[in-house]
Amino acid sequence: MSGIAITVAIVVVICVCVVAIYFVQAREKARLQRIQKINTFNDRYTKLQRLLHELPPQYISNDLRLLIVQKSIETLNRLLELKPSKRYSADLQADEEYMTQLQSNKLQLKPMKVANAEQAQEVRALLEVLYKFVQTQAKMKQIDPGRAKKYLQSITFGAAKSKADILNSKAAHAIKSGKPRVAIHAYHTAIEAFKNVKDDPKAAELIAAYRAEIKKLEQDADKHNQEVKAKAQAKGETGDEWNEFLGDDNEWKKKNAYDD
Repeated sequence: MSGIAITVAIVVVICVCVVAIYFVQAREKARLQRIQKINTFNDRYTKLQRLLHELPPQYISNDLRLLIVQKSIETLNRLLELKPSKRYSADLQADEEYMTQLQSNKLQLKPMKVANAEQAQEVRALLEVLYKFVQTQAKMKQIDPGRAKKYLQSITFGAAKSKADILNSKAAHAIKSGKPRVAIHAYHTAIEAFKNVKDDPKAAELIAAYRAEIKKLEQDADKHNQEVKAKAQAKGETGDEWNEFLGDDNEWKKKNAYDD
């Protein structure tokens, strides 16, 4: 074999190796990108499911719930494109049934009890995730600005209500324990929780209700104070004769002073 032929053969082998390496690297890069996308969509689906099933119904509107399940369905469809799976198919079917029931108003969701401040904090953390999600959807022009504003206001109201509900429970407990002043303070703090959404009709309704409770408690407290005062005065009646004697003594002292 001539030197030229050997040189050509070496060049061909080198080119084949370079192409093979490039092809392998491209495949590996595509595989890693696919895995990354799957992980991203899995994380998104998990967050959406938490919002859908862990957020108490009293803190999220059905419109927002519908948005969440729609985005969950979109996410599952992307996952099925990347990685066909029976699990994803089953999840997709479950979400589609959920959406159908929600759209037909057949989905009956009972309020979840939020018993303490820690649980209320968890609710607000989820609402914060939802708030950022809606903002992202608006920036990506997935939802129009008008709908986004409405959703964000609704989420803000839900977060305020989660605070107020705990304070309302605290006030009710204080009333049962005979501590009206503690209850009044709790109601005032509950009203303060709605300061950023005070123009919301639902917030205004709750604020009015809390103020009515405060007025009633203050009236009851004044009535109680009057009763205590009356009882104290009644007990003091037994000392009237002694007070009269002291009064006479004072008059006597004054008379002596004048006589001097």
